[in-house]
Amino acid sequence: METSLNDSEVPSRQLHRPVSFLVVDDEQRARKSLIELLNTNWTDITEAEDGEQAIALIQKRQFNLIILDLNMPTKSGDQVLAFIRDNKITTPVIVISGEASINKVTEAMRLGAYDIFRKPYNFDELEHAIRNALDKSRIEEEKSQIQSRLEHSEQLHRYMVDNSPDLIYILDLEGRFTFVNNSVKRLLGYDKAQLIGKHYSDIVVEEDRLKAEYVFNERRRESRSNRNVELRLKCIPTDPSRPFEVTTRPIELNSMGIYAVDASEDKEVATYQGTYGVARDISSRKEAEKMITYQAYHDLLTKLPNRAMLYDRLDLAIKQAERTGEALIIMFLDLDRFKLINDSFGHVVGDQLLIEVAGRLKAEIRTGDTLARLGGDEFMLLLPQPTSREQAERVAQKLIASMQQPFYLKKKEVYVNVSIGISVFPDDTDDINMLVKNADMAMYEVKSSGKNGYVFFNDKLEHAAAEKISIESGLRNAIKNDELEMFYQPQFDLRSERIVGVEALLRWNHPKLGLRSPNYFIEHAEESRIIDQLSEWVFNRVAVDLFSDKTFQDSDIKVSINLSATDIRQKEFPESLVSYIEDLHIKPSRLEIEITENMFMSDMQSCIYKLRVLSNKGISIAIDDFGTGYSSLNYLRELPVHTVKIDYSFVSEIERSEKGAALVAAIVGMAQGLGINVIAEGVESTAQSEYLESLGCNIVQGFLFGRPVAVNDFLGAVATQHAKISTQSSA
Repeated sequence: METSLNDSEVPSRQLHRPVSFLVVDDEQRARKSLIELLNTNWTDITEAEDGEQAIALIQKRQFNLIILDLNMPTKSGDQVLAFIRDNKITTPVIVISGEASINKVTEAMRLGAYDIFRKPYNFDELEHAIRNALDKSRIEEEKSQIQSRLEHSEQLHRYMVDNSPDLIYILDLEGRFTFVNNSVKRLLGYDKAQLIGKHYSDIVVEEDRLKAEYVFNERRRESRSNRNVELRLKCIPTDPSRPFEVTTRPIELNSMGIYAVDASEDKEVATYQGTYGVARDISSRKEAEKMITYQAYHDLLTKLPNRAMLYDRLDLAIKQAERTGEALIIMFLDLDRFKLINDSFGHVVGDQLLIEVAGRLKAEIRTGDTLARLGGDEFMLLLPQPTSREQAERVAQKLIASMQQPFYLKKKEVYVNVSIGISVFPDDTDDINMLVKNADMAMYEVKSSGKNGYVFFNDKLEHAAAEKISIESGLRNAIKNDELEMFYQPQFDLRSERIVGVEALLRWNHPKLGLRSPNYFIEHAEESRIIDQLSEWVFNRVAVDLFSDKTFQDSDIKVSINLSATDIRQKEFPESLVSYIEDLHIKPSRLEIEITENMFMSDMQSCIYKLRVLSNKGISIAIDDFGTGYSSLNYLRELPVHTVKIDYSFVSEIERSEKGAALVAAIVGMAQGLGINVIAEGVESTAQSEYLESLGCNIVQGFLFGRPVAVNDFLGAVATQHAKISTQSSA
């Protein structure tokens, strides 16, 4: 029975058919979120948490669409795609992955993924792709159904061929077209009549003709024939104003020879009749690959090359420099105060600033130079074949000058500077990673010495960096190996001649260098965040050394402990400290926290709040090294300060000059006028002691009254004082 086919009949049959999904992702939150979005349009959704479970589900039932992650435990997304391909499963697969590797993404596409989206994705775009995939799957399914019903019908074959999305053709013995389907118009712009009788090479791009000679006019059959060969075909120009413009379309070609088989006298003779081929449009895939490649080698915010491209070009430039014996320059650039702008205006404005900064920097370099964004506010500039270090200096000066004009963010003028570290190949090193590291090291030298400038790498920086690493590593081992020690220096009241306070002093008993004061290691401890462990160790040791001793507990001697700026900057610092000393059974009234003046300069209001929390709990606050920082009456008036400690550098001038003595007198008078206690540090002579006592500064600390000593020696002095007081009381 002959079957007729209406063009509109096929789609309408399955217009309302149910659609089943399989969502495969090892991240439960990502999986559940996607299912919730899909549920707005579809309800039959199955989920799998890894590739092995997905394969098991695919073997049990058929799905209309699979949404697949790449990186998963047990079996990866690539393995699932390979299983689908090897088992000739036609279900379309859309990949959603956070994978940034171009090789992984390209491999997924080659394994048959219909489309690919990178996390985070736009659901509207994903939904559009899903509907396209379902439509395509439906068309493919309908073609299969029609073919099975009308397998021997010429009308069916014509319908399938002419309505195929692929270009289908037949060549004669000489390579001329004898048949092309209707898709040739859509893909290449030709009418079928324009190609019939023409040689295939007329529509092949000239650069691909040699390859086309072996694959387009294929003579081999079955497994020996060509599969998935990529070529470019010429298209008829679509722009009437540019009639001679040659446009191309990438295609993926499958072709095989057509043979007629004659059987005579029990022998089959195959005669070549021509070539049958299918050319599939891969424009979308090529565009996707192009975009993926671009994203893999560019910073998407500034459109500058990223770290990967920079290293590729740097590697090439180094090889070129090695051949020619020339030098090249690497500059590491870091914006100054960018974090402050980000925090003040928000990340959207911060991103806009980075775009404008990139534009200014790029305007100052040559065409052959490479400016890359490494991330955050860090940039790197490659200068191949510079003439001299002087040229590099001129470039650095131009880059710094380009930042001097204000940027306008939310109608406000904003200024940013740039710190630049410079490394020279091969003078500094011939290793690519060390070259970048050296430039980074030089940049941090600029940061530490005032910012907004440039510095060339030198051996001193390398030595300093090595020493820094050594100190940081040594500190970590010091905590583990019990190399830290506490010493205690008493504070005397000149009137009562008694110990009224003690300063707890941390020392590092270095296995090679001996005892080291915090001046040697505290800065490195703060940078590496080891300071948190050191502060905790100090409080624990003070609790064990002093507050576990009954005689000391019964006294009213206060313990002074130095805190670092890093401690105070912690958001929950005051509450955490109060809770901690309570756990250690240290009475707040027995504790005095020492801070330096520069600690509260960066964020005055926050520091005032935190210190008031401590003061309200009964903990005393002392300013150490008073007069050496940014002291002013305003700070003393606003901060909850109980004590100022006159720095030893001022005390030592009492006997040397009248100005030095007058300065000490002024500090004492100012503190007394504000009702603040005064302690003089570094008292080493009787003359200094008598002068301080005459000013009314009665609490002193220094070698004249006692050096820093081990805990047993200090507790011995406390016991002696306690016994003396007891004797005097009984008398």
